[in-house]
This record gives sequence, structure tokens and C-alpha cells, in this order.
Amino acid sequence: MKTFKEFYNESLWVNINKKKKSGRKSARKGSKAYKAAKKAGDKLHATKKESYQVQENFKDGKKKGKSRPGRVKKSGASCKGSVTSLRSKAKKYGGEKGKMYHWCANMKGGKKKS
Repeated sequence: MKTFKEFYNESLWVNINKKKKSGRKSARKGSKAYKAAKKAGDKLHATKKESYQVQENFKDGKKKGKSRPGRVKKSGASCKGSVTSLRSKAKKYGGEKGKMYHWCANMKGGKKKS
């Protein structure tokens, strides 16, 4: 028999995966078992989120590690050319490549700080 600590330390997903492996079906959405498991999982997730939340201490309020260097090169876009040509390429391509052409055009066309 398991102790309370051993039972409590098992996560919701461990229990779900055990049930799937044994061949039993998961609880239906309207059932009491599903609602109880969902509530327990949400409560567990909320407590984990609170405990891992880190306060940022940067003056501008931005979080460190948000930028991804090398996105232009990885997407296959090039910042060479005029602002007009970059904007036309941005219209032509979609997805990440299009975003990078827009970014390059904005960086080239931007005003310098005085």
C-alpha cells in the first residue's frame, strides 16, 4: 500500500498514462471523475506556476531571452536592397520569411535617434 506522500507526488499525467497502458478508457467529460481530476490538475498547475514565477528587475519591463538572433538568415531572407524592394518581397513571401523582410524594411527605413 502506498503512503500518502507517494500517492500525492504522482502527477495527473502519470495516472492518465497508467490507465491508458492498462487498456481502460479515460473518464468522459461530463463525469464526476473527470471533473475532479481536471480540478486537481488545474490546482496543481496553478501552484507550480506561482512557485516558479520569477520577478523581472529590468527597468524597461522586458524579459531577458526574448530575442532570437539569426532569424533573418535562418528564414532565408536577406536585408540587402532598398526599402521598397524589401517591402515588395515582404508582400510576396509569407510566414517567417515575410516577417523578416518586413523587419528589415522597418530597420532600414527607421529614423536615427538624435
